[in-house]
Amino acid sequence: MSISIIVPVYNEEDCLKECFDQITKTFEDSDYELIFVNDGSIDKSHQIIIQLIKNNPKIKYIFYPKNKGYSHAIREGFKKSEKDFVSYLDADLQYSPNDLLEMYHYAENNNLEFVIGAPQKKEKYYNPLRKIMSFFYNIYISLLFGLRLKDPNSLKLMKRKYLEKINFRYGYGMIEIETLLGFKMQKIPIITYPINVQKRIAGKSKCSLKLTYRTIIDCAKLKFFKNKLIK
Repeated sequence: MSISIIVPVYNEEDCLKECFDQITKTFEDSDYELIFVNDGSIDKSHQIIIQLIKNNPKIKYIFYPKNKGYSHAIREGFKKSEKDFVSYLDADLQYSPNDLLEMYHYAENNNLEFVIGAPQKKEKYYNPLRKIMSFFYNIYISLLFGLRLKDPNSLKLMKRKYLEKINFRYGYGMIEIETLLGFKMQKIPIITYPINVQKRIAGKSKCSLKLTYRTIIDCAKLKFFKNKLIK
């Protein structure tokens, strides 16, 4: 089996070297590819990635000059992925490559097609407002789609052949819900696996009230048009 690991990048100059080192070291004995997707960064992310990927055939790089959002970046990574499994890690590595490797082995050993991390004590890194937003968001997703998960936005590992059947249409953070619902509609079991959450290498969460509001609206649209989600 093999794995494509997508890293969306937006102004991550302080994270990229450590992110690259941890992922490549963790998966050095695996059949993997690492796909950086530069979503219109205006810092030195582009120059850093160019240096990191030199003479490394396992690394792919996608760059476009205009910021198009997190979901768009992940979708671009999906298009370039070629391995059996696909996952994506944020460059700040709040989720550890070691946990992803454990999930990968767990899926491989148990013939699984979708595994999502069940984060332990993630809330300790949230401010009070983020805790409230997360609590009500999870309830909303559960009621709307029947996705009863500790954290729908957690680390995911997926079989690529099922991803290719999903008609991704929405922006912002909707890639998380479209993916989960797409697998559910294909009757693929969603299996959880305990993972840890660590302090970000650098930077801060890009979550905001505006993003949460837009995601809530798009979720309602997805509920209404979900029959169009599978190609």
